[in-house]
Amino acid sequence: MQDMTPRGDRSIRNIPVPANHRRHISPRDEYEDEDMPRPRRRRFGRWFSLLALVVVVVAAAGALLLSTVFAGATVTVFPRTEPVQAPARMAAALNAPPGTLPYQNMSITRSATTTAQASGTQRVERQASGKVVIYNNYSAESQRLIANTRFQAPDGKIYRIKTSVDVPGQSTAEAVVYADSPGADYNRTEPTKFTIPGFKGDPRFDKFYAQSQGPLGGGFVGNEPAVAEKDLQEAQKAMEQALEGALREAAATGVPEGYILVPGTLSITFSDVVKGVANGGTVAVSQDSVAQGQLIRLSDLAGYIARQTVPGYQGEAVAFADPSEISVALATTTKASGTIDLALSGNPTLVWQFDQNAIQTALVGKPKGEFETIIKSFEPAIARAEARIRPFWQSTFPSNTDGIKVMTGKR
Repeated sequence: MQDMTPRGDRSIRNIPVPANHRRHISPRDEYEDEDMPRPRRRRFGRWFSLLALVVVVVAAAGALLLSTVFAGATVTVFPRTEPVQAPARMAAALNAPPGTLPYQNMSITRSATTTAQASGTQRVERQASGKVVIYNNYSAESQRLIANTRFQAPDGKIYRIKTSVDVPGQSTAEAVVYADSPGADYNRTEPTKFTIPGFKGDPRFDKFYAQSQGPLGGGFVGNEPAVAEKDLQEAQKAMEQALEGALREAAATGVPEGYILVPGTLSITFSDVVKGVANGGTVAVSQDSVAQGQLIRLSDLAGYIARQTVPGYQGEAVAFADPSEISVALATTTKASGTIDLALSGNPTLVWQFDQNAIQTALVGKPKGEFETIIKSFEPAIARAEARIRPFWQSTFPSNTDGIKVMTGKR
C-alpha cells in the first residue's frame, strides 16, 4: 500500500474550495474583516424613546385643549306645539281683568303748515296750541282723560284737550292742548311740564303729567290778514290729505314689536285751522291732527286663544309659530264700555315658550344621566330635548351657564 504523502502545493491550505460552498460570515465578522465600525443601536433607541415622549405630550396637550377651549354643551329644545282653529269672535277690553283679552290705545300727533293768499283784514281771537306727551306713571292700568281735561302750566295758565285720550298704564300718549283763553300770553317757546288739576288731592296727581313737545304758539288777539273762504277750504283740504297720509304711515311703522294694530280701529281727528302772521301778501295756515288706534299684544292673543281651544291649558306662555297665520279685524266697537269686538280667522300653530336661562341654570354641573329628569320638570312647555357634551368623555355639564348653549329645534 502506497503511503499518501502530500505533494508540493497539495497542503490543506492550498486545497481549492468549490464556488458553491462559501463559509457563512456573520455581520460582525464581515465588519471585522473590512475593518469598519459597529452600528450605533443605542442612539436609535434613544430617538425612538424621545419620539414616543413627544407623541404622549402632544396627545395630552390635545386632550387638555379639548377639555378646556372646546369644552361645553349644546342643548336642543323642541317646544310643545299645538295647531288650533281661531275662534270666530272674541272681545277685548281696555282694562281687561285676568283671563280676558286686553288691548291698548296708541296715539300719534302730526302738524301741517301751508300758505294762502291774503284778502283784506279781519279781527281774530285765537288760542295758542301745541303737542304734549302725557305720562301715566301711576299704575299698569290705562287711564282715560275725557275731552276738556285741564292741564296747568307752572305759571297757573290752563290748557285743555278737545278730544278724550287713553293713556296706557306705565306708558305715554300724545295729544294737542289748547289755551283756555285766546291771546299771545299763552304762547310758549320753552319746554313746559303740565300738571292735571283734576287729580289734585289724589295719588295720581304726582304720577300723571304732560310735557310739551316743541313750542305752543298761534295765540293772537287783533287784526290780521283775512283769507277768502274758498282759499281757506283748499288749504285745509290739502293739509288734511297730507296729515292723513303721514298719520297712517306713522301708525303702520310705529307699532311696537310684538303688537298688532287692529285693522279698522285707527281714527283721525283734525283741529281747527289756525292762521298765522302774513308774509308778502300770504297768510300762514296750520292744522294739527291726532290718530288713535287699538293695539293687541300677540302673546296675549295667543294665550287667550289657547285658553279657548287647548284642553288642560293652565295659562302657560305661548306664542304664534307664524303670526301671519292668524287674521284679526274689527267687528264692532263700543267705546262707552271700553271694549272692542274682534273677528278672527285662520288656523295658527301655538308654540309654548320656555326660559332658556332657567334651563342653563338647572343643568350646571349636573351628570348627563339626570338630563331627562331635569327637562321633564319644564313640561308642558318642552316636548323633548337633546344634549351633546364636549369633549365626548365628559359625563357632566359645564360648571357655568356660559358653557351651556340652548337652541330651539325645528319642528
